[in-house]
Amino acid sequence: MKVAQKNVRVFHIEIDDEAVFLDYFRKNSLLLKEFLLLVEGNITKNIAFVLEQSGVCYKVINECNIRFGGIKKEQPLVENISQKESVLHEDSIETKVALKLKLFDRPIRSGEEIIEALPIVIFGRVNSGAKVFCEESMSIYGIIDGLVQCDGEYIVLSGISPRGHLIFNGEIIDREALKQNVLQKIIMRDHVIEIKEIV
Repeated sequence: MKVAQKNVRVFHIEIDDEAVFLDYFRKNSLLLKEFLLLVEGNITKNIAFVLEQSGVCYKVINECNIRFGGIKKEQPLVENISQKESVLHEDSIETKVALKLKLFDRPIRSGEEIIEALPIVIFGRVNSGAKVFCEESMSIYGIIDGLVQCDGEYIVLSGISPRGHLIFNGEIIDREALKQNVLQKIIMRDHVIEIKEIV
């Protein structure tokens, strides 16, 4: 016997209206196939049939005896508090903080999968078929044509193609809400997504 613990990417979906869920599922079914779906609420025969036929992996939460809570992020941005340096200038004190991040000075190729606990900066396109998952904040200075998931405080991006998918802190970002070839920053404030142009 072989046992290995795996991290699973999960979407928690509360269903209260069949038509709303089916419309949402049809629009996002390609994206949702990449995740385990934990569903609860009014799961009608029609919803169960669509989920079964689509081939997604799902579980009804009410049938589980485990607690579902938020994920505590353990990875600090600062390497170590003792690695801070104070530099004295004539009339100010400047604190230098050593930050860790992952830099990709290239496009992310089709079929490539990147999973990172550190902040990510990508100077290139995220090609169709590429997947980027990041627990921290991200900056992408090319078009998103693949799948990007960011669970950090913000994501900065310059555009998304009609084939691209973006998930920010568990929310699927509607492509229609984003402008093309304009640098934008997405944050979540009080559980509401905010998209702002960077000028």
